[in-house]
Amino acid sequence: MHWQSIPVSVTRNRRARKVWLRMRAGSGLEVVLPYRVSAADVPAILDGHRQWILARFADLAARNEAPGQDPLPRLIRLPFCDRTYHVCRDMGARTELRAGEGVLQLRLPPGAEMGGISLLQRWLVDQGKRWLVPVFRDLAGHHDVEVSKVQIRNQITCWGSCSPSSCISLNAKLLFLPSDVVHHVILHELCHVQHRNHGSKFKARLREFNPMSDQHEDFLRKAWDMVPGWTKMNRKERAL
Repeated sequence: MHWQSIPVSVTRNRRARKVWLRMRAGSGLEVVLPYRVSAADVPAILDGHRQWILARFADLAARNEAPGQDPLPRLIRLPFCDRTYHVCRDMGARTELRAGEGVLQLRLPPGAEMGGISLLQRWLVDQGKRWLVPVFRDLAGHHDVEVSKVQIRNQITCWGSCSPSSCISLNAKLLFLPSDVVHHVILHELCHVQHRNHGSKFKARLREFNPMSDQHEDFLRKAWDMVPGWTKMNRKERAL
């Protein structure tokens, strides 16, 4: 489905209580519907949010992340580890990525851009294991917090998480943020080892670990826009 030439995909969520609209890099507009809302209502819903949709789509286009634009980056900057990589592309019979010092060489068959995106996302996770895990272990040891496991993932909606068994997951996209903010996210998850919710005891502990936690939380609310679109792309779309 298209609306004003913008690709639209529709998903349903049993837990959704209202309609959600999300403008996604590379794929366009996603509409999340509760099961009580009919798909036939989608065109009217989009018309009612016309101004917001067009503004968000213009933002994507300005960042070269709109559908139809080349989704592959030419340059990748990772502020957390102060590294910059030039992305070079050439044609090949199969999709592959070779990483060198400051250079990522992508070889792609014609029309295999999304395969290149998947390789870059896996490379980003590997970089997260290289750079984020040692810092995590240092902070956990410094604050005497024991965890069962730490893993790096390309998470879609959160910067980090802590399971009931004290397994902590960190988002590889943290590499695009400043180091002090990344430290805050790690400390946030370490506090969850002892305090599973965000109650007063959790907040007091977090402020003990990081007196700037309130400021860093404010930063994180806007930080998603600092993450390039190719890291967020997902081939699993359902069209209306």
